[in-house]
Amino acid sequence: LYLLKSFVVSHAFESPQTLLGIISAHYSSQLSSQILTILGSLVILKAPADILSNVGTGIKDFFYEPINGLVHGPAEFLEGLESGTSSLARGVFTGLVRGTASVTELVSHNLANLTSDDVFIDERNAYKKKLMQALRVDATRTIQDSLLVAGTCVAKGFRSGANGIFEQPSIYASRHGTAGLVKGVGKAFVGAIVKPVVGVGDAAVVVMNHVSETTSDKPIAIAKANKRLRRALPCASVKSGNNVKLIPYDEKSAQVQQIVTSRETEDDAYLGHVQIPSYLIIASDQFLWIIGDDPTNPRRVRWAEISRFGIYGYFMKIDVFSGQGPRSFTFESSLKDLAVLFGLLSMKMENSSHCTDLDLSLRGTSYSNLPGIKATQAGHVFGSVNRHTHTEAIGPTKLNDEFIKRCYTRVNRMGSFMPNFFQLLDLEVWLLICSVGQMFTGLSSRRCIAVGIINGSGEPIQVKRVKLVQGGSPCYTIPTIEYNKNQGVLHPGGAIICFGWGAIPSLLQPGNVLINIETNLFVTNLTDSISRSTVTQ
Repeated sequence: LYLLKSFVVSHAFESPQTLLGIISAHYSSQLSSQILTILGSLVILKAPADILSNVGTGIKDFFYEPINGLVHGPAEFLEGLESGTSSLARGVFTGLVRGTASVTELVSHNLANLTSDDVFIDERNAYKKKLMQALRVDATRTIQDSLLVAGTCVAKGFRSGANGIFEQPSIYASRHGTAGLVKGVGKAFVGAIVKPVVGVGDAAVVVMNHVSETTSDKPIAIAKANKRLRRALPCASVKSGNNVKLIPYDEKSAQVQQIVTSRETEDDAYLGHVQIPSYLIIASDQFLWIIGDDPTNPRRVRWAEISRFGIYGYFMKIDVFSGQGPRSFTFESSLKDLAVLFGLLSMKMENSSHCTDLDLSLRGTSYSNLPGIKATQAGHVFGSVNRHTHTEAIGPTKLNDEFIKRCYTRVNRMGSFMPNFFQLLDLEVWLLICSVGQMFTGLSSRRCIAVGIINGSGEPIQVKRVKLVQGGSPCYTIPTIEYNKNQGVLHPGGAIICFGWGAIPSLLQPGNVLINIETNLFVTNLTDSISRSTVTQ
């Protein structure tokens, strides 16, 4: 990857010729600073250096050995001539083999990056590190060992290329819809061709390094490795920024941190972990890692996809709402371990609007004495109904707005005179979200947004405009009985649900949802948490 710093100028008064000269000088200096990288990095320049070094040693021996032998006698001269000639031939051969191995390794590295498959690149780098570590422990290696490693490299290349034909289209289709399917097919096609070539190149490098190491008196230089893994430094808290806790060295924590940071194609940071029966749970800056029986295939959940979590006795339940639809994870452990897990989740979620069972009830999200609310409301935490058990009441959802009409009929009969008013509103919002999740699945998965507004001000609110600025559906407004549709007035105690969903993600549009609400008291732009931040005035 070659990066050139941009050239930005405003209010330029120079002539076009002068400005063009300045721009040319800027980018010329940028290219000059990266000329070695553009030419192929120092690795490819190492090839002629290896050749000259080995050939130079051979030439020196070719002249020195016979002369040294001639001093002692004719027989020693012949032995010196034989030794010098052998050293020269060995030097030329070793230099050419090592140079070819260096170039082949560079080409394989660039081809691996060409696949743009982060999983393949990470696995390849991890396997190379494993080989280097094994070579440091035991430098003696037979030709059978090298051929076995070479065969493994070839097999990995062909297997990854074959698996990508089936995996890449489905992965990108689930994330980006039809456009993602096209992109996935393209990456699968490139990978099916390039990955086996990379495997063959890695195998050739292994064999050539073994041959050159066997024929040369100089062993291949192996970079020194740390005697132990880097110390794990858990994050103190999200509010503390880059501050970390300095704790005694722990081998297990260092190994867990290595799992997070070993992916060289991603910039992630270790925050903490907890080991519970059957699972290793890791919190990183970008993901919640769930590692089960197969440590090579961890499940990574983005923080924005976690809708709620809570502790129920000796169980921790985490609800996830992603592009593939809703899903729950349940973990059983001791209260001590569950408390640690809850702390890791709260560390990343404390500034989020997502719901937790133990925390939100202490933050005033459940109101029972708002002005205009006619009946005393039962204690309720908004978001606590977000469970899959409620989706059973939806039934099959077809590609129409019948579920919107049914919801409108139910909500239009509600009012703040009902003691469970808040709970019923919360449930209706969750049913709308689940209905969209069932209506749009697979390649047609879409994002949606549901906004509930309750008038607890004690004064009428004039609803001037509710508009879906970005999306692929109409903007539905579903009011309760205290809403005057003709005047657009939301009376005290009344509520209104604003709802809509996005378009199918494609190359031309990401499928974001943005809803604008304007009243006489506030103006707000609300959107899905993945695309951008909300703004309220």
